[in-house]
Amino acid sequence: MSLLKPPKLVASTGTTYNCSVAETSARESPLQKWSGLGNPHESNLFKSAEWSPDGTCVLTNSEDNILRTFVLPVDLLDLSDEPKSLTPYSQTPSAEPISCVAIYPSMSLAEPATCCFLKSTRDHPIHLHDLLTTNTRASYPLINPQTEKYLSPQSMLFSPEDTNKFIVGATSQISFFDLQRPGEGPYLDLKTIPTRRSVQTGETMKGIVSALAIDNGVLAAGTLSRQVGLYDNCGSGSTIGVFTVDGEGGGITQLLWSKCGRYLHVVERKSDVISVYDVRVAGEKVESLEGRMARTNQRIGVDIAYSLEGEVVSGGIDGMITVWETGGKGEKAFEWKAHDDVVSGAAIHPGGVVMATCSGARKPGGPGESLDDESSEERKWDNSLMIWAL
Repeated sequence: MSLLKPPKLVASTGTTYNCSVAETSARESPLQKWSGLGNPHESNLFKSAEWSPDGTCVLTNSEDNILRTFVLPVDLLDLSDEPKSLTPYSQTPSAEPISCVAIYPSMSLAEPATCCFLKSTRDHPIHLHDLLTTNTRASYPLINPQTEKYLSPQSMLFSPEDTNKFIVGATSQISFFDLQRPGEGPYLDLKTIPTRRSVQTGETMKGIVSALAIDNGVLAAGTLSRQVGLYDNCGSGSTIGVFTVDGEGGGITQLLWSKCGRYLHVVERKSDVISVYDVRVAGEKVESLEGRMARTNQRIGVDIAYSLEGEVVSGGIDGMITVWETGGKGEKAFEWKAHDDVVSGAAIHPGGVVMATCSGARKPGGPGESLDDESSEERKWDNSLMIWAL
């Protein structure tokens, strides 16, 4: 298994979703009904792909606001001349765009009761859904006590110390929930700044908490205003420090701890660089991973191969997968062509044997229409999920 040589494509959705949102809805009806939000002629791109903790399923989020669960075939790695076809096992529609999801960390396909995930949408409580059916198991409200409106978490994860607890990030706030208390709000709220008018200090930050990551009991929280806060005791302890990300970027979309737990990787919109910080000295930038193409408002997924040598992988707007080795001084170690469109997601299997990638970009209008009034170049539509053997 290696990320430094071309992988083999073993499964794919093919051209199934190379169409608009409305065309997907018409084809999959009556199973689903398009919510009617946005442009029906918008390309039905894949926004993200995430492995289940047991490595048996991939959960994807698409432009049509449907979360699809793909259960991988048991003969996935058997010798074959053609990649196997992927079709969704279940589909969970949403009335609003999905902000974030988190799969239950103890999930096992052999135990259906553990097959569930959390989902956040605008103006709704957080929902706990079944991963294999369309059932909603529970809901957890996050409400602004002053306006009585629902707050929409933009980041979410389960606590590694207690899988029945989960943490969400909203505007200048981190909230802690108990999974076993459905219908109840958070049991703890951490305000990243005392009030909206408070002056920011070295221990406060303001803005939408758009990324969360935990390692060795330290919770890292990143904001769209390009700040990172470090908190002890998985977020419920004291503030370790707050720092602002160097360079240019459009806001933090992802935080990832290194395999050794010493470094924090910061991923931003509109940035070709992945910044690496030493958490022992909050705010000390030690490396910049360069070489990917990601100057776009669209989220470009990044992952770390924890089950291998800790390599960092990222998609790009050029359809490439870029790989960096640990200790590589920021230079890319390898890259390969994965899709004919923006690679919006790249996720390494928990066991390191395969890798999932997904693609697509927003393209108003129908397939074959020109990019703009001055160009006759036809748009390429590649909205697909692919599985690669490493």
